[in-house]
Amino acid sequence: MRVPFLWFLLLLAPGMSAQATVSSAAAGPWSAPSTWDCGCLPQNGDTVVVQHQVGLTTDLVHVGGALRITATGALVGGGTGSLWSNAPFTNAGSVSLYRMVLLDGAAWTDSLVNTGSIATTRLAMRRAGRNTGVITAVDSLVFDHCSFHNEATVSSRVTWVRDSLVWNEGLFVSYELVVDSTGLFHNVGTCRVLEHLAVRSAGNFNAATGAVETHILGDADIRWGLNVWDAHVQVDGWLRLDDAEVPIPHLTFFTAGGSIHTRHFRNAGWAAGPGTLCIADSSENLGLLHPGLILCDATPTTPVWPYLDLNTGTVDPGVLVCPAGSCTVGIGVAGDAGLSQVRFAEDGRWLVGLPAGPLHAELIDPYGRACPMELEGLGTARRIADGPAACGMYLLRLTAPGAAPIVLRCFRPGSR
Repeated sequence: MRVPFLWFLLLLAPGMSAQATVSSAAAGPWSAPSTWDCGCLPQNGDTVVVQHQVGLTTDLVHVGGALRITATGALVGGGTGSLWSNAPFTNAGSVSLYRMVLLDGAAWTDSLVNTGSIATTRLAMRRAGRNTGVITAVDSLVFDHCSFHNEATVSSRVTWVRDSLVWNEGLFVSYELVVDSTGLFHNVGTCRVLEHLAVRSAGNFNAATGAVETHILGDADIRWGLNVWDAHVQVDGWLRLDDAEVPIPHLTFFTAGGSIHTRHFRNAGWAAGPGTLCIADSSENLGLLHPGLILCDATPTTPVWPYLDLNTGTVDPGVLVCPAGSCTVGIGVAGDAGLSQVRFAEDGRWLVGLPAGPLHAELIDPYGRACPMELEGLGTARRIADGPAACGMYLLRLTAPGAAPIVLRCFRPGSR
């Protein structure tokens, strides 16, 4: 019954007020009075300043006050040690924990400010936050009824945006990204979804003017909104528009010259321009394509207008079908140094699709700890010479000179 007990403690927060400022005086466990300058343990309501390496060996609940980690400080968990808190959280150092749950802060003023590094297996927040450092969640990252502004680097296996605003102008990498309820993911930086994008209920996924890169390396299932402004979106797998969850037609805008390049396209909703949709392989329209849309199927299977492989819906006469020069299907993504094509071979012992030349590789384990990883060779396929010591879920971070890092999910080599 741990979770109800924790919620009970958090419900006491409104009646608590700051009592004191307690700072670390030496490296040591949180639970040792000798770690703190007061010779006592921090209490709920205290402002806690961590300026040394402080360890958490069990779950910590901190209600009220504030938590501050300085540039020389570190909060390090052992085993399944987790932090539950509704206090404003500022990190300029490093955090490495199994789980962080940041609840009940101010929804629209920054009560999470990260300029350092945060590495967790699971991170959930219900407060406003800003990141100019590095945040890595090996398993899951949940935004619930909050706002978050990323100006640097965020990576996660699964990211869930529920009734929240996530504004990205840095690098945001996730294996799966789910935008749900009234959530909004707004990209003006670099967003890479390595496997699956799902936009459902009343969610929206925007690629806005000035976006550096919006790249879905797998499939995108859109059941509500996708607003592409003067920007480009690339989908390497299926782009599916579907009305299944909503009572009104799905509407996708491609405004001010925006474009989507996808390998496969299936429309069971409602897509409208102005803008360009380029399809490299199969195209299916079961819904409505509105005027102003420029549509191009690079591999049509029929000579009949609108040259779609399957059309049982409606194509408005105002749709322009592949006018000369409108599409360059299969456009690459500039600035990724070829990392966006990297994948594991079936046996799990090789990485393929690599760019030639030097690469830096490291693994991040379920406790947020980074360790180097060796790759043999310099070619497009390289053997994993030294991998994780234990089975389980890891993140593999690859960096090429002059390129932003790419993050992949991996297992112990050979364990698949």
